[in-house]
Amino acid sequence: MTGPKKLTNPSFGSKVAEFLDIAYKDYLGARVLLNAGLLAQGAVLASTAIEKYFKAILAFRGNETRGHLSKKHISSAKNYDSRLAIALSDSFLTLLQRAYEIRYLDNLPKGFNIVVAHREFLAELDFTALLIQESFEMQINGSNAEFTYHHDMKNQNQLLFLNNYLLLGITKQSFISSEPQSVFEVRNCLKRGFMEITYLSVARESDGNFLRAGFKPTDDLASGYQLSLPPIYEPNIAV
Repeated sequence: MTGPKKLTNPSFGSKVAEFLDIAYKDYLGARVLLNAGLLAQGAVLASTAIEKYFKAILAFRGNETRGHLSKKHISSAKNYDSRLAIALSDSFLTLLQRAYEIRYLDNLPKGFNIVVAHREFLAELDFTALLIQESFEMQINGSNAEFTYHHDMKNQNQLLFLNNYLLLGITKQSFISSEPQSVFEVRNCLKRGFMEITYLSVARESDGNFLRAGFKPTDDLASGYQLSLPPIYEPNIAV
C-alpha cells in the first residue's frame, strides 16, 4: 500500500485542515460516549466523524460534497486512495450511515434495524479514523504540520488512548474478545413498533459483520425476539 499523499495545491490546505480538525474532535467525542456506555449517541457522532474524514479527502482533491455520509463520499475516497478500498469495512460504513438515522427515533421507517456492539464498534472506528487521519501529510514552511491528533499522541491523551487497541499494541480480535461487551439494538417492528434494548454479551471474537439482524421477530406475530449476540444472561424483553 502507498504511504500518505502530499498536498500538491496549497490553496486546498485550509479546507483540508478544517475538516481534519473537526473530524478528529467528533471521533474523540464518539470514543468518550462509547466508552461511557452511551452506544447510540456514540454511534451517531462516529458517523459524523467519518463523514468529515471523507470530506477531508475530497477537499484534498479540491472537491466538495455536501450532505451526510453517502455512497458518493465513500466511493470518491476509495477511488482516490486504493488503500481505503482494500482496508475499510463496507458493512461498518453502511452501519455508520444507518446510525445517523437514530437521531430521531420517531422518523425511523418500519423495519429499521441497527446493532451497535461496544468493543467491536470502537475497534473498527479506531481503525477507520486513524487510517484516514494518518493518510495526510501537510507542510507549513517546510515542516510537517501538526494537528490536535499529533499533540494527543505525544501526550497520550486518555480520550484517545483508552481502549484503543491500535495504541495499546494488541490485535483487533484480542481486544474485542478480551471481555464482555455492551450491545445496543433498535428495531422499528412492523407489529410492535419501536423497540430497543441494551445488554451485556459474552466475550468472543467478531465475525466482521456489522449488519446483523437485531431484535429479530421469531414468528409472524412478533410474539418473541432473537438478539444478535448471545447475552450473558437472558434479558426480560417486554412486548
